[in-house]
Amino acid sequence: MIPKYCPYCGDEKLEELEPTEVAIDNMIWTIYHYECQFCGELFDRIIPEGELEWDNVSPDDLDSLIDDDDKPKGYPH
Repeated sequence: MIPKYCPYCGDEKLEELEPTEVAIDNMIWTIYHYECQFCGELFDRIIPEGELEWDNVSPDDLDSLIDDDDKPKGYPH
């Protein structure tokens, strides 16, 4: 359910920002971020999406899930 109004001021001018996904306790949680265009307050809506299937993830799939920024830099020791 998408929020229809700001919980701080009650205005209906909301902008949906880029959502964030987090894996916690073998569950994927999606955090939707909103900004009120009237008062400028930010608020979130958190939705549990489902269980992760770690048994079905191959090492190649795992590498593709890791961002390049998270990979170690330089030569392995």
